[in-house]
Amino acid sequence: MSWVEPFQKEHILKFAVRKKGRWVKQGTIALGANWFINWADFPSVRAIDPSFWVAHWLVKYPGGQPFDYDIALSISTDEGATWSPPKHPHRDGSAAEHGFATIFPINDEAGIIWLDGREYKNIPNHQKGQKPSGNFSLRYTRMNRKGNFGVEQIIDHNTCTCCGTTVANTTTGPVAAWRSRTDTEIRDNHIAHLEGDQWSTPQPLGAEGWEIAGCPVNGPMLAAQDMYVVGAWFTEEGDHPRVRAAFSHNGGQTFSQPIDIDDTDPFGRIGVAWSSQNTAVVTWITAPDQATNTPRLALRTLSLNGSIGPIQYLTEISGGRDSGFPQISAEPSGVLLAWTGTTPGFGIHTAWIPSENLAQ
Repeated sequence: MSWVEPFQKEHILKFAVRKKGRWVKQGTIALGANWFINWADFPSVRAIDPSFWVAHWLVKYPGGQPFDYDIALSISTDEGATWSPPKHPHRDGSAAEHGFATIFPINDEAGIIWLDGREYKNIPNHQKGQKPSGNFSLRYTRMNRKGNFGVEQIIDHNTCTCCGTTVANTTTGPVAAWRSRTDTEIRDNHIAHLEGDQWSTPQPLGAEGWEIAGCPVNGPMLAAQDMYVVGAWFTEEGDHPRVRAAFSHNGGQTFSQPIDIDDTDPFGRIGVAWSSQNTAVVTWITAPDQATNTPRLALRTLSLNGSIGPIQYLTEISGGRDSGFPQISAEPSGVLLAWTGTTPGFGIHTAWIPSENLAQ
């Protein structure tokens, strides 16, 4: 798990390691000033293998506008004991937004996807001598253990500007999901597969046809188990906010008809994980409870046969930005949840839920 703390006039990115139900190690990845600190776009650390780890955080572009920032990537080849100087996976050098990164294993290297705003502004395209598209794009590169990058690829030429991205690794390769965008402001979620060194043509995930002239800050989430993939997402198509989920039995090539997990005006901010061979767990932030007028962090199981368990309400949680995006991680005997507390203390809160307590 990773998190950011203020440190004097700077910020510090820390991590902790949990093994066999206990937090056994804590360490520091980076410390610096001029970081971009945001409730929706936040750092991460990913273990590509037991010794090769990759972390990322966000740094403001010198002299840029408030949302001009870069992704800083650092690697460790000794289980987090030491970290390399940071590099940018994007090499355009533009004063633009580069963020919402997801890091994932690809063979023995690290894959990185991110939302890229280099063509959102009227930045000259030096390669083709043409005007930029004015859109955000979803881009990809990979990095080896020495910190060397491969070429950049564009997965989607037109995306939402601030909905999170996600990647799940199946037995046939990675599957990515993100919120795409059309010129007519349809902002449905899409998926693509990494096939060899190329990403497949994006395909819809859900295909509700949600038209919204602005980013809802509510990206999809994926989790994979062998060839099974579960996707969960938020939509407000038809002015009807709801959390939905679907299964794929073929590595994300196709998905089942979506199932509504919560259709009573939830906030969204999805999490998803497999809790067993046949059952996935979806988490989200609900609508405010009628009695307390406070949203809650909720959980619901979803089985491969299409059956769903009852909604379990775990804790009250802020529906504002201060609660961030709750996280879920599966372990052999249950799931671990983490979220940010409310003002003034904030802090990292966790909840361990054993498998036997996940209602079917």
